[in-house]
Parts: sequence; structure tokens; C-alpha cells
Amino acid sequence: MSTTDRWEELFRGRRWRVAEEVSGTVTIPKRRGIPEVVITFSRGNFTVAAPGAFQSPLSTNKGRAGVLLVETDDSGSRDFPGTRMAVGAPAVRKARQVYGAVW
Repeated sequence: MSTTDRWEELFRGRRWRVAEEVSGTVTIPKRRGIPEVVITFSRGNFTVAAPGAFQSPLSTNKGRAGVLLVETDDSGSRDFPGTRMAVGAPAVRKARQVYGAVW
């Protein structure tokens, strides 16, 4: 994985959870030479249909499958609005193991 070196900034002392309430399909319409993109969510996990892709703030590589996270307070009882972040599954594993940052 090619990293952006933002691990400490995004996970040290912060708490995140998988946005399991997010399920369904989103279609981003074709526009100015960019083809239509379909994203399918299942309990916070997602796939982006080709030719689409997403880029995590943790990597310079683009991917087609990932996990949607949302930042919470320390107890996990309150979400912080506007904090959703898409990352790859390996990033979630590392954030759990190294930082204890994902519920």
C-alpha cells in the first residue's frame, strides 16, 4: 500500500466505527467525460463498479472495495457529523490493531 502518512493524524487518540447503517446502491450520473459510477453499500462495506474507483485519505492508490467509517466520541455513543471516511479493509485492520481506533 502506498501511504499518505496520515495514520497518526486520523487515528491517534480518535475513535471510529463502521457505518453499518449504510446499505443500498448509489448511482453517480455520467458527467463531462466521466462515466456513470455505481456504488453498492452493505452494512458500511462498499464496492465501486468499474470503471469507478475511490481514493482513501490513507493511500495514494485507488481501489474498488472499502469500508465507510464515521468518527465517534470516546464512548462511541455519539457520531460527529461530517466525518465519514472511506478506507480499505486493510486500513481498518491496522487502525484496530495499532491504534485501537475502530470499534
